[in-house]
Amino acid sequence: MKTSNYKKGIRGNRSIRNRIVLGTAALLITVMSGCSTSGSGKSDTINIATKGFAESDILANAFKLLIENDTKLKANVETLDNSLLWSAIQEGNVDLYAEYTGTALINILKAEAEFDPQKAYDKVKKELKEKNQLTVLDPIGFNNTYAFGLHKDQAEKYGIKTTSQLAEKSGELIFGASEEFINRPDAWPPILEKYNPKFKEIKTIQNPGLAYQAIDQKLIDSMILYTTDSQITVKPIVVLEDDKHVFLPYYAVPIVRDEVIKEHPELEKVLNKLAGKITDDQMQTLNGEVELKQRPALDVAKEWLTANGLLAK
Repeated sequence: MKTSNYKKGIRGNRSIRNRIVLGTAALLITVMSGCSTSGSGKSDTINIATKGFAESDILANAFKLLIENDTKLKANVETLDNSLLWSAIQEGNVDLYAEYTGTALINILKAEAEFDPQKAYDKVKKELKEKNQLTVLDPIGFNNTYAFGLHKDQAEKYGIKTTSQLAEKSGELIFGASEEFINRPDAWPPILEKYNPKFKEIKTIQNPGLAYQAIDQKLIDSMILYTTDSQITVKPIVVLEDDKHVFLPYYAVPIVRDEVIKEHPELEKVLNKLAGKITDDQMQTLNGEVELKQRPALDVAKEWLTANGLLAK
């Protein structure tokens, strides 16, 4: 596998989940800078950014609730597009947000691909500290990466639990994916190289939501998904183990500006209360509360934190 194929990162292009803040972007950064910890004086407000999709919203609000519950600080949550967010944190207008190790490694640091989760985390932690003066706290637990999904009936019929087993039976199965995914050199070629699936048919399905519908209606048997998708909880689909590690690890981690940690060292202990607490399955369920049941992310975060003893009832 050519490392250069991963320079963009197969999970880096997630515009479907990123809400772009257009007309208000400049105003937003101006407003946030008014209570930023950059400049003179110590701020009592922590500016938290979310990328604007359910998972990011839930984590940002969990940070807010923990900070305001366990410290004397206030917390402000705002939505920023990826490019605006990175500029804002570099300029000191954002103090804290949840990032993914694979995104940080490939998209931010422009580093070589690393498929071992611990090594990827260690590299991101070290280099963001050295190059960007950012503190990477402990992983929250879940890994929102790519995986193959298989219709439950087919998984049970053939006893398939891993992607290698899927490849062995692929001649009996129909696979659905976007044309972009199939044609991207950093996506399909590595799969062919490591697993060499030979599906009976490959159907082009541009929208991930439509792919889940196609699985539900048995128009396809297998698809590519994100491992914390809320649709996994309501569709007849099994997430297969990436046993040959073709997909990069994308563990969620809190990232805080060094300056903020120095001014408020208590934040590290408070935010690390989330360390290892949320599994892939739990994140699927939490995302479903927001995406499928249309509940506010703040309410979902508060309910989960309370149920897990991290907030007082």
